[in-house]
Amino acid sequence: MKSLSLIALGGLCLSASAMAAPAPIMETGYSPGTLAVAAIARGDWARAEALLTDRSLNADDPARLINLGEVYWQTGRQGEALSAWRRALASPNQFEVETIGDRLVSTEQLAREALAAHATELRSAAR
Repeated sequence: MKSLSLIALGGLCLSASAMAAPAPIMETGYSPGTLAVAAIARGDWARAEALLTDRSLNADDPARLINLGEVYWQTGRQGEALSAWRRALASPNQFEVETIGDRLVSTEQLAREALAAHATELRSAAR
């Protein structure tokens, strides 16, 4: 597994209200803004989506897909969010990342956590 040092949106499993307070954000190993972390922290979903769906980026980058899933989830597109997280999980390129919560974790684990947390939310909403 490749190791990348970046502060990404690791709080994916948190509620939107818990993520409202922006934290200092730094992306290392990526061009600034590529992971749309600042836009996501601001709740600027349109800007975040534009950055994350830029056709010049690697469509299979799991860090990008994890953040894209969060954008889709927060904008009410649960099916697209789940699909992005599944693609992140299936990506042959997995990385270790440092989250905004100072957690060192693999993108594979973050994708699993996002899928598990949001699947639980969907089941709860269906009741």
